[in-house]
Amino acid sequence: MKVQFQGKEVNIKKIGILTGGGDCAGHNAVIYGLLRRINQANHTLPKEEQMELWGLLEGWKSLTRNPETEKDKIMVKLTTTDLKDSYKVSGTIIQSSRTNLFSKANLEAKAPEKAMENVKKLGLDCLVVLGGDDTLGAAGKLGKQFTFPMFGAPKTMDNDVFGTERTYGFDSAVEESVHFIENIMTTVRSHKRCFVIELMGRHAGWVALYAGIAGGADLVLLPEEVVDIRQVIKKVEKAMAFQGYCTIVVSEGAHLFSKSYPQDVNDSNKKLLDEVLADSKYALVKARHSLPKKLDSFGNEQLGGIGEYIFSILEKHTKGIEYRLQNCGHAIRGGRAHVSDRILGLRFGDAIFDFMLDGKFGTYPGLEANQIVPRDLLEVKGGAFIPEDNQLFKMKDAVDFY
Repeated sequence: MKVQFQGKEVNIKKIGILTGGGDCAGHNAVIYGLLRRINQANHTLPKEEQMELWGLLEGWKSLTRNPETEKDKIMVKLTTTDLKDSYKVSGTIIQSSRTNLFSKANLEAKAPEKAMENVKKLGLDCLVVLGGDDTLGAAGKLGKQFTFPMFGAPKTMDNDVFGTERTYGFDSAVEESVHFIENIMTTVRSHKRCFVIELMGRHAGWVALYAGIAGGADLVLLPEEVVDIRQVIKKVEKAMAFQGYCTIVVSEGAHLFSKSYPQDVNDSNKKLLDEVLADSKYALVKARHSLPKKLDSFGNEQLGGIGEYIFSILEKHTKGIEYRLQNCGHAIRGGRAHVSDRILGLRFGDAIFDFMLDGKFGTYPGLEANQIVPRDLLEVKGGAFIPEDNQLFKMKDAVDFY
């Protein structure tokens, strides 16, 4: 299909599409939404302009492989048969990875240059990149550095990419989290216990906020707030006195210490944690606490474990309450794709084709007032945090209303 790119007419025939970073619901819907438009356009395009959609396997990792010896590991042609029902489920049929072409090691190894050499060897005329701010940021850099036609689509179950009011993957993660919380609630009430449930959510606590409120949690702890364990203890004791049980939902990105916290909160939290670490009963907590933090290829700390800290501190510093810890983990990424994620993914894929027709390269679709608008890949970033004036923020702790 002939379109305008950088003021010149180009013939886009072979389109590559990849998914990077964590999997989530909606990836397959974006792919199918784009393929539908390609198929539709091919009905009227001359043969020399007809398009094909090729899935690049395992995200950016595909472009680090040798096209001459590993082509079957790099890409696969996508058809309606492949995608007809796939958009109804989570995950990605073309697989994913957390490969950072712009890491220090990869820059020294000239990975971006090699990736674009491979793009040419594979005969690709355009790349469509689905992912969060790290993956989309890499797409923007490559597109600019090598003047190559590039598009993106914003995914993340965390719902924290700027430029869109919602990312696909979020609603499905919330739905699965609520299901998890409600199942746990059966045991919570039957045995009159206090459960600490850790949910995914790196720097933004949208999933924990929505799921905690919708699932009926008594307390919700978020990365965006000051977590004062003294206040958490008071609220737990209030819930137990009021109803005999308690459920705490904590986002994995919540923390006990921060430079932004008041000093007395940091000091108090440290004192309470130190007493846990000094108790031989919590030797495993102490051992994990002493391990160095792991980073992914983009330099992000691999989170997980705040729930164990909260659980241990509460168990150590309260009396007469039986506690349990549950980490929902990756389970909330999977299952059936929520209807809203299916629709949003299909809309994003459809919009990418429109952007291509209009020559709006170097963009990704964002949702604004229920309209799809083009956003600049070079301006993408994460950190769409929950603002303090958000209505749900003040509603999140049900125990405040007991």
